[in-house]
Amino acid sequence: MKLKDYKFQKKLANPPAVGSAPNLRGLHHLQTKRNLALALGLTALVTVAFKLFVNNPRKAAYAEFYKTYDAEKSFERMKANGRFQSC
Repeated sequence: MKLKDYKFQKKLANPPAVGSAPNLRGLHHLQTKRNLALALGLTALVTVAFKLFVNNPRKAAYAEFYKTYDAEKSFERMKANGRFQSC
């Protein structure tokens, strides 16, 4: 670097950085890997949240319903209401 160039760069408030060109080689590949990892992580998170907040309460509600469910009593009630044409 010449003395003249050094003085010129010293006067600049923000001298340009050496090698500041963007790295475009393989950029699509890197972005695809990042997006894939992000998508898989979010998918796993949503799957666990759905299981905890939707499936488990639903299974508990079905289990509670079928603890006291009497199929014969339900059949007789529907039969008395005229739901079946064959009975």
